[in-house]
Amino acid sequence: MRMPNVKLPPPAAAAPLDEGQALGVWRLEKPLPDGEQAHAGQWYGAHHGMATEQKAAVLVLDRSDQGAGVMLRYADQAGDLARLQHPHIAVPSDSGVTPDAHPYLIIEGQHGEPLLPQLHQLGLRARIELLVQLCEALRSAHQQGWLLAELDPAMIWLNPEGQVRLMGLGLARIPDPTDPFDRGLSLGAAPAFVAPERRAGGPPSLASEVYGLGAFARVLICGWEDTPTGPAPLRGSAGDQWPRLKEEQQIKLDALLRATMAESPELRTRGAEGLADELREWLGLTPARSSAAADPPPTPAGARPAWWRRLLGLGTATS
Repeated sequence: MRMPNVKLPPPAAAAPLDEGQALGVWRLEKPLPDGEQAHAGQWYGAHHGMATEQKAAVLVLDRSDQGAGVMLRYADQAGDLARLQHPHIAVPSDSGVTPDAHPYLIIEGQHGEPLLPQLHQLGLRARIELLVQLCEALRSAHQQGWLLAELDPAMIWLNPEGQVRLMGLGLARIPDPTDPFDRGLSLGAAPAFVAPERRAGGPPSLASEVYGLGAFARVLICGWEDTPTGPAPLRGSAGDQWPRLKEEQQIKLDALLRATMAESPELRTRGAEGLADELREWLGLTPARSSAAADPPPTPAGARPAWWRRLLGLGTATS
């Protein structure tokens, strides 16, 4: 898929677009509540101009370095992203430029709306179950050779069935640990969700991914504060927001949250897979995989799939 060959005007925030605005074959609906504006633009609902039952989400990006980075990332990996399959992950299917030269991305389907503005409707158990779903989706993404290089809260949605939906703009191919040039460069996540080693210029890894997941878990469980650069999770105890928690439950949950955001990668929870199991154990469930997490395809005897070799390299690099 080719990107529009245009030169963007100087940086600018996207002005609100009118309902009914045409973007290619799509017609915009209302702008969506997107929580903390941590990302690079504004979300809209949309429907197909010739078939109104066909829905999509549209991200209209600011003219900025981050917006340009989003488009470059998409242009580079659009073909590969289209093959990523999981019911809780949605990826862009098309792109373009608005009449006033703001780039946009189309994600076809009915995805619901961003999660944070709806969070007040959910109890603690429902929030943790959504975290488990997110971790299981990433387990499947790992098996397909992808990881979440950056976590932006505005990219995590609640779909019409009440399940998590990762709008997968922060996904990147798992970098090859043996290739010094395979850095898996990110677009710039919400700052509070970036691991210390990433801020120091290191490549994304399973350990940096789990740091972002831990920060998001804190947002869901402990709350957040607004900052000039986006939301920042509160670092207090889960009991501050959920005073009816039993002491044992609080202690275990606080320890679980601390382990995800340890400063040293080797001290963190062992990946999204490990976090899913620990959250499920806290909920009183068995640590078996959820039915949504697909097993990797069979491989010839004695062979290992590419995703396994890349995960092994990343795991040993952070152990």
